Amino acid sequence: MVDNMAELVYRKMGAKIRYYRQLKGINQTDFAIKVSISSQYLSKIENGKRIPSLPVLLSIAEALEVAVAVAELLDGKNV
Repeated sequence: MVDNMAELVYRKMGAKIRYYRQLKGINQTDFAIKVSISSQYLSKIENGKRIPSLPVLLSIAEALEVAVAVAELLDGKNV
């Protein structure tokens, strides 16, 4: 049960990252460069297949200029 809940949170977090990135009109490659990760890694994060480390998540939130930063990405609400 916990694994399923965690998986759901990661998928929602990835979807939010994708949503905010697209809202800013930035493609995956350019955004990945901006946060110093590979575009393949970003794709896996956005698809809920990889869990970003806290430093990577903070870099993503900062690059997205999300008002409430990491909390906004992790809150579990749909975009």
